[in-house]
Amino acid sequence: MSFAIFDENYYLANNPDVQAAVNAGAFSSERQHFEQYGLAEGRVSVSPYYNEQVYLQKYSDVAAAVSAGSFRSGLQHYIQIGEAERRSPGAFDEQAYLALYPDVASAVAAGAFSSGVQHYIQFGQFEANRRGYFTGTTGNDTITGLGANTTITGIDVINPVLNAEGRLEFSSRELGAGDVDTLISGAGRDRFFLGSQTGILPETFYDDNGNADYALIQNFEPGMDTISLGGSSVRMYQLEAVNGNLNISTSGGDLIATVEGVTSLSEIPSSGTTLGDLTDRIVLLG
Repeated sequence: MSFAIFDENYYLANNPDVQAAVNAGAFSSERQHFEQYGLAEGRVSVSPYYNEQVYLQKYSDVAAAVSAGSFRSGLQHYIQIGEAERRSPGAFDEQAYLALYPDVASAVAAGAFSSGVQHYIQFGQFEANRRGYFTGTTGNDTITGLGANTTITGIDVINPVLNAEGRLEFSSRELGAGDVDTLISGAGRDRFFLGSQTGILPETFYDDNGNADYALIQNFEPGMDTISLGGSSVRMYQLEAVNGNLNISTSGGDLIATVEGVTSLSEIPSSGTTLGDLTDRIVLLG
């Protein structure tokens, strides 16, 4: 069992009654309240890195166990078992981080850290040579990048591994089909991952249901953030300013993303949009 995910300040901000109890001397600390009562009470707002809804959506076996009463919450499962099983606590992708950084994986295996996310919270998010991966589920997601350098995608990621070229490869049950995901830029440099390459053919996310599935990108910072799209030619996409936002669609008119608050077509390419020069690949599950 590990309480490494617990953030006292975050817990207090989301549980003002606990602050009052600590101030009154009923508990010596926020951590004491959480361990003695909060976890059993089903309080789950303990860290910006933990998301109860995402955890249950990512892991159907955990959702079933919670429904059956085996655990009070997904968080209880994560603290008691899930972290040791290398499950992701929310959008932060534990397996991708460990695959990308073998030195971190070795440190976790040696017991220096309880998980990759603990390393990221303490060190990785501040290190220029580290990148946090924040990934979604097969449903609608809201994902915020946390850290100096992040990759954000709304699709589900399964079994990420580092290939011989040093690139991250993984499988996906779907590529955003039927999803409307909200992807939010944080304070650092964020890369919004909207497409990739499978073999010699480009893969574009959110291109199966017209305007019914797409990524809504918020807080995009020109000059800081980037967007990665599958393919090798800009002719594969249409960029159109609509109502103060920028719509990115396939050449056939299938909406794949709306970049909120960006009105100039030059803002995206000048800030580093990549077409075909991607660091990741996706292998679709059959």
